[in-house]
Amino acid sequence: MSLESIKSLVEELTTLHISLGVQPSDLIDNGFEDAYVESAFRKTSVGAVFEITFLEDDENELPVEVAMRYTYDSHRYLVLIEQKVAAKRFAVQWDRAASIHQRVAKLQAMLSTSLPREKVAAILSTLPTDFVAMFPRLKLVA
Repeated sequence: MSLESIKSLVEELTTLHISLGVQPSDLIDNGFEDAYVESAFRKTSVGAVFEITFLEDDENELPVEVAMRYTYDSHRYLVLIEQKVAAKRFAVQWDRAASIHQRVAKLQAMLSTSLPREKVAAILSTLPTDFVAMFPRLKLVA
């Protein structure tokens, strides 16, 4: 357990907590570039989804359609980025919950190698409540 590694994880978690991520207004600006061909925005019961489609050259230098789907929660946090190339299905490129979970699990594992369980629980109990709400198991540990 290195102090630098722990500090880095805490900084990454802090960034995930305070950063909303790329916003639809930023994506709309891209729509004015030549490669972009379509965009769509729709509200959902839990937030909103923004899709943008553009042309990109494949490995044979032929244009192929790439669609990006950005999903936001009701607080405007970017929670999911998916990509679809040509006729393939959307594939997850980034998931906020998975990113948080991965970092919290890594932090917990690193702390557990050198600290008693009670100390680890005390440290994890300082995580933001929205992180803990995402992972009920943390309530048991913390």
